Amino acid sequence: MDRRQFLKWGSFMTVTIATGGLTACGGGDDGDEPDTGNPENFNFVHGVASGDPKPDSVVVWTRVEGNNGKRPVVVRLQVSTQQDFAPQSLLVNEPLMARPEWDYTIRNKVTGLTAGTRYFYRFLLGNRASTVGRTRTAAAAGTPLSQLRFAFVSCQDWNANHWAGMEELVQQDLDFIVHVGDYIYEAVPGGSRAGLVEDRHTALQLPNGTVLPDASVYATTLDDYRYLYRSYRSDTRLQALHAAFPMIAIWDDHEFSDNCWQDRQTYDSDDDQTPRTARRRAASQAWFEYLPADVSLDTSNPSFQNIQIYRSFTFGNLATLLMTDERLYRANHVMPEETIGRTVGSLYLVPADTLAATEAQKISAAGNALTPVSMLGDTQRAWWQDRVGGANTTWKLWGNQLSLLRMQVDVTKAIADLIARALVQAHSALSSLQSAIASALESDLATAKAAGTYANLAYTELRNLLSQAGIDAAAFDANIRPLIESRLPAISLLDRFILNTDQWDGFNAERKNLMAFLKANSVRNVVALSGDIHGFFGGQVMDDYDAASPMPVMVDLVTAGLSSNSLLSSFRAIVDNDQEFAALRELVYSDVGGVLFNAFDNTLRAFNSWIRHADTNAEGYALVTLTPDKLSCTYHTLKSISGGVAPALPATASTRVLEVAAGTADVNVL
Repeated sequence: MDRRQFLKWGSFMTVTIATGGLTACGGGDDGDEPDTGNPENFNFVHGVASGDPKPDSVVVWTRVEGNNGKRPVVVRLQVSTQQDFAPQSLLVNEPLMARPEWDYTIRNKVTGLTAGTRYFYRFLLGNRASTVGRTRTAAAAGTPLSQLRFAFVSCQDWNANHWAGMEELVQQDLDFIVHVGDYIYEAVPGGSRAGLVEDRHTALQLPNGTVLPDASVYATTLDDYRYLYRSYRSDTRLQALHAAFPMIAIWDDHEFSDNCWQDRQTYDSDDDQTPRTARRRAASQAWFEYLPADVSLDTSNPSFQNIQIYRSFTFGNLATLLMTDERLYRANHVMPEETIGRTVGSLYLVPADTLAATEAQKISAAGNALTPVSMLGDTQRAWWQDRVGGANTTWKLWGNQLSLLRMQVDVTKAIADLIARALVQAHSALSSLQSAIASALESDLATAKAAGTYANLAYTELRNLLSQAGIDAAAFDANIRPLIESRLPAISLLDRFILNTDQWDGFNAERKNLMAFLKANSVRNVVALSGDIHGFFGGQVMDDYDAASPMPVMVDLVTAGLSSNSLLSSFRAIVDNDQEFAALRELVYSDVGGVLFNAFDNTLRAFNSWIRHADTNAEGYALVTLTPDKLSCTYHTLKSISGGVAPALPATASTRVLEVAAGTADVNVL
């Protein structure tokens, strides 16, 4: 990188030393003259933010809006321990440059701060001041801490539901907020949004964008991504959240492209055959410009991997927080969409045995390396092991975009259970045999599939069982068989399925590798803070989910989206719109007189004993209180939108508390 490029970088990520002035601020090497004209031409309509608190530093952010002929704008940063910014209290009082090549955003790292201290900051255009932000540095490593309080959030879609949860979060007393991704959604829906999103979130119009077959438009250029961040930051509730607390953020897929990997998009079955390097770089730069993260971007590097956002934090002797990047280095999905021809069968509802066999083949072909089946990539995985293994804190927290919990359904058993229940409802005299009927039918279905006789089921075990209850062959054929066969699925569904292989379930070998590392090194009190899947979950991460007796190693806590469509609605769409899966509808939901009953939670709990809590039909956020003895996590489920209006505060409809005791790898649901 030559001097000119360095100065452009330095002029964007400036560093100020508290009480000591400005360093690495660049200069006029590029020939631009700063705008020193009327500050009334400019304003701070996108608020302020801080992030990545460390014992001696924090990153602060703002953006200048205005028209000055594409020249830099001088902005003054003030940092103080007092909210009134009395002159004698100013630790920083320095001019910075807001430059057009960075969309007039300012990211400044303030160093030389005191550990565990609250600070106030603001930006000035002449005498015009921004909103006052407050932030807090982390406690110094090794400092005894009795408590940390923070929130973790995910999935804040402008075009779904409402953002009242942000307004409610501002009222909390928190040390920081962890954002585990999907800060923006890259695709803007086509068609009407009436009733689906609050009216104050007007329809977005990307400057460029690419139209998909469903009429939605996805961000394609740097201007598109910048437009999305500016739009999201125009909401005063998000501004208030940023002004209230420092944020530690990581991206997931929607900051670039839905279900992406490296620089590949996956909107259709053969999309990811083509690199989208320019698009990936644009998405990364916009994230870098708008999130107050202490990370580096090298614009002179032509690769899509020109930024590193995985990083770690320490909070006294209480907690280490690792933030991982599970998109930029990951391999293609084990069952690629181009091989299957659609997302169902490759990403969703994937046969477990086929998935495991394909993963094993890829590992073998790579000389037993995890590289072709890795989510983290080799370098980041080694970094994770080094940091979590070397952490000298009671708790090791993992800011992890994607759930580590196994989520599977044995459809053969599930269908047998459903049919047994239906038989008992139709023939109440069989109620005492319901469990036995389910077991016999499950055996008959498995036998028929293996023998290739599914088209002409003999029902040998079920006939024998029911004959003991006085149901002979004629009665069976007349009264039992028709009910059963009206509910049988296609033979392809008589299998054990993994629900979502974009999660860690699709990278099982690497998950086992990480759990083996924790076990071998006796690393305890590891808790993942996850998101993405649009539901609340809590449970045990096992050493090997496929073992005869899997052992718990750590805990995964998963927050629902702040504003997103629910996991239940996604699987409801599959069973409603794909005839192949219609027979599974009762495993997902039932509709009684127009009232929707969620069956999905119980289905997941029934086939995944390690899941202690599941709520697949929720939007909300998670609040964590951490002490040396336990981690207490409260899930806040938000009220629904009504008539295009977000609910008034309190926006929380219900809460559920999950606790993890120190020294255990289990979740207690209160």
